Amino acid sequence: MPRLHRAAAITTVCALSAAALLATPIAAIGSTAPSLVLNEIVYDDAATGLADQVEIYNAGTETVDLAGWTIADEKRDSFGAAPEGTSLAPGEFLVLEKDVDFDFGLGKGDEVVLFDPSSTEVDAYAYENTAPLSVWARCPDGSGAWAPATTVTPGAPNDCAVAPVAGSILINEVDSQPADWVEFHNPGTEALDISGYEIRDNSDDHRWQFPPGTQIAAGQFLVVEEGTIGLSGGVEAAFREPIGIGSADRIRLYDASGAMIDDTLPWPGHAAIDGDFAAATLARCPDGVGSFVLAHPTPGAANSCVLPDVVINEIESNGDSTDWVEVVNTGTSAVDLSGWTVMDNDPTGHADDTTPLPAGTMLPPGGYFVFDQPATFVFGLGNGDTVTIRDANGNTVDEHLYAAHAAGVLARCADGTGDFVDIAVSTKGLRNACGNPVRINEVESDGGSPDDWVELVNPTSTELDVSGVVVKDDDDTHAYAIPAGTRLGAGEYLVIERAQLGFGLGSGDAVRVFDGDLLIDETTWGSGHAATTWGRCPDTSGAFAVTAESTKGATNVCAGEVAVSPWPGSAEVRVVDSIPTFLEDSSGLDVQETADGAFLWAVDNGEGRIWKLEARADGSVEKSDGWDAGKRVRFQKDAADPGAAGPDTEGITVDGDGFVYVASERDNSAKGVNQNVVLKVDPEASSGDLIAHQEWDLTTLLPAVGANLGVEAVQWVPDAALAGKLFDDTSGTVYDPKDHAGHGDGLFFVAVEDNGHVYAFALGSDGSATLVSEIAPGLPGVMALDYDTVRDTLWAVCDDGCQGRSAEITLNGTAQPDVAHYARAAGLPDINNEGFATAPASLSVDGQRPVWWFADGFASESLRTGTLPGTGGGTPGGETPPLPGAGLVDDNRNGLTVNPSVAARGQEVTITVGSAGAGTDVSVWMYSEPMRIASGTLTTAGTITATIPADAPLGAHRIAVFDASGGLLGWADLRIAGAAGSGSETGAGALATTGSELPVAAVALALLLLTAGAAAVRRRRRDA
Repeated sequence: MPRLHRAAAITTVCALSAAALLATPIAAIGSTAPSLVLNEIVYDDAATGLADQVEIYNAGTETVDLAGWTIADEKRDSFGAAPEGTSLAPGEFLVLEKDVDFDFGLGKGDEVVLFDPSSTEVDAYAYENTAPLSVWARCPDGSGAWAPATTVTPGAPNDCAVAPVAGSILINEVDSQPADWVEFHNPGTEALDISGYEIRDNSDDHRWQFPPGTQIAAGQFLVVEEGTIGLSGGVEAAFREPIGIGSADRIRLYDASGAMIDDTLPWPGHAAIDGDFAAATLARCPDGVGSFVLAHPTPGAANSCVLPDVVINEIESNGDSTDWVEVVNTGTSAVDLSGWTVMDNDPTGHADDTTPLPAGTMLPPGGYFVFDQPATFVFGLGNGDTVTIRDANGNTVDEHLYAAHAAGVLARCADGTGDFVDIAVSTKGLRNACGNPVRINEVESDGGSPDDWVELVNPTSTELDVSGVVVKDDDDTHAYAIPAGTRLGAGEYLVIERAQLGFGLGSGDAVRVFDGDLLIDETTWGSGHAATTWGRCPDTSGAFAVTAESTKGATNVCAGEVAVSPWPGSAEVRVVDSIPTFLEDSSGLDVQETADGAFLWAVDNGEGRIWKLEARADGSVEKSDGWDAGKRVRFQKDAADPGAAGPDTEGITVDGDGFVYVASERDNSAKGVNQNVVLKVDPEASSGDLIAHQEWDLTTLLPAVGANLGVEAVQWVPDAALAGKLFDDTSGTVYDPKDHAGHGDGLFFVAVEDNGHVYAFALGSDGSATLVSEIAPGLPGVMALDYDTVRDTLWAVCDDGCQGRSAEITLNGTAQPDVAHYARAAGLPDINNEGFATAPASLSVDGQRPVWWFADGFASESLRTGTLPGTGGGTPGGETPPLPGAGLVDDNRNGLTVNPSVAARGQEVTITVGSAGAGTDVSVWMYSEPMRIASGTLTTAGTITATIPADAPLGAHRIAVFDASGGLLGWADLRIAGAAGSGSETGAGALATTGSELPVAAVALALLLLTAGAAAVRRRRRDA
């Protein structure tokens, strides 16, 4: 229930009930308009320790029945309301809380709207994320202007009072031509007596004093002009008599004791704008801060400085391995960028997450500079954000607000001056790729097959018309125009041979591509030829480099690159939480299998909240009893401080004893400091917050990284799955659990976002930590980890920084484990997925089991589910199949059939490859745990028979046929249902049959219907 407050006493509600007949009549709808207003907004729980809150105040003279009154945020698609029967008396406050009275979250820069029962908007306030406490309030209550609150006062009178600041005086602006005047500023909240304060120029013989009784008021801009009367040598004198401000001069200020308190420092000449001296002064921006720069004259008012000709030129917020912002100098003079910073729409929360540029950073005319993660900032640019470039004094030099991530990048077209548009190809630190988005992808300059060639690529998701695009080398007379009607499908390649080009490519040559007169892409390979070919690495989007091999008309293969295969599970991915269920900072996932079923654990990094959810075979989940609101995990040091900001919990895992571990990359109360800590909690120790039982600080054992680029995931893996398979860096041989006494019965793997590496730790019961192994999965960043109990592999998953790719790591006892890379599932959007978890075999249905992804930045539609095969790949008996189970995907079934498709143990089945394969020597393998069940030659009809092993596990399997070279001819599904002649399927998890097999899908549907029925009886409220 919301908290209803009255300024008079906390017993007001009871008193009103007891004295109902004497109370002020409740205003009826349709009578005089009630004076309800929004009064206080609390919008950032990390800053305040409070849930998002909206306070309503009755500024009128009548009690108002709140039935039908609602609030919303800027989207106006979700509404909150007071509880039934609530009324608000004159002078009374009502506080509505997120997750209690409304489901939406208040963003860092949002709007709150108040509607009356007729849905008429009666009050609204759109706030910016600039309040130091993340609280906006009316002062005085109900009628005052909105201002940042100095204290949080839900349900009580607002406080916007500003702490007094002693008066002071600073030189603020100087004009030396055509008039001489000096402006001073008092930034304090109190007046200052400046009697006897003295102004000097660059000579100590030139002195002018303020006369006795002179004060500068709080906030005042005081101007001393040529004729202003003061004292010089104890005699009254106009300012111009002792001081004439020259072209190369300075102004200094001394207090009454003779101590210098401010100095402009010398300037080299009169200030001028485009040669106009009257149009320019030297001033500080913001007022009283920093060095003096060229400005427009503003005597007696706030300064207006001339900003450098530097503009934001390109923004990458989504598609690269890092977020970055490119600026360009459009002026004719070099600009000193020393101390400059970049900021997003959260200048308060991210104040510690940006690094000023080092002294001496210069940007020449026409030059580009890139603010890049993690060197200059560690926050992420969101799906709809504001990018601000500030100078060393905090002045906004340029700013751009965008509504959503670009499909490619946001870039100015024309370069440096045009509007921002979404273009397909990023050109980090280079001219923007405006015009036709077709790009050079690979070049053969040294006699390929049959000769030199140029490969172009369509980097977009739609078809491109490339008619008329011109390709040149470094000679403008060598030009080839692509014929009319030439179109390139999304991601397709166009190879242009030397015979078409009409010219060859030389040593140290170039390839340039033009759309009309506009240069849209170019590359040069320096002196000599590339040893193989010269291509983009990675393919389509990367910078040019020498490739690992020539791939004419196909995806580039680069040095050290792992080929990317299609997702080995289903292409279909669906949303699990279509309504707000979690918070907006979703992060890690893990699955726990127990005797009571499988549970999905989830964690939020904004406030360290975790959830326990019942996981089902269809991928749906339901919050477990007692976990509707989740539970916050807190540092041991914050045990007595429930309002502490808490850990930035990025990952979650569960060990074999049921203890939950979360990985934190920083303390949310000190966001500018990286601190990689694993916290252990007993999830059932409390119905509320969970204080860590134990903590392990891994910071010094991991690479030094930016504050927000540390540990992103944690995964516990049992020793039984690691012994003899993981390479132990401490011993230089395979892992033996006995070598690490006191660590329990498993290791903890953590992933570091900055370098994409995975580290295995033995966490001692005494709080010690030993780094056992380091693995490089070949991804630019890793956001999630999961141990797959079915495939006996470790998954490392990247987010939209590398298009959602994942690495499957198979430990092989060496320092170089086997790594396979997969593209994200076709139905999975390329968003900031920070969590990933796979289901155990117990949730397999029809050979498939669910997996889950968890996306940061969404109040709903953050949890998605897809599938992986429900059976995995071992190699029993020392035999190794030609292809791992993960390699059997829908695209390589090749029409193979198994008859019957449901067979018993010991039963013979016929596998049909097709007559085209007649006479081929083949081997037949059965997967869950791969085993060869037959070898021989295909008949003229392309068939072979095999007998199902008597000890084969019951359930879903796959039958694959390989030729003598190990080439896959095809595969098909098979279900094993009991022993031959038994008439029923038996064994753990089997379904009994009565004359015919009951389809598993039908059973699943029945279970879903039962669940739905139960839900209708037992109402469960889901959290936002």
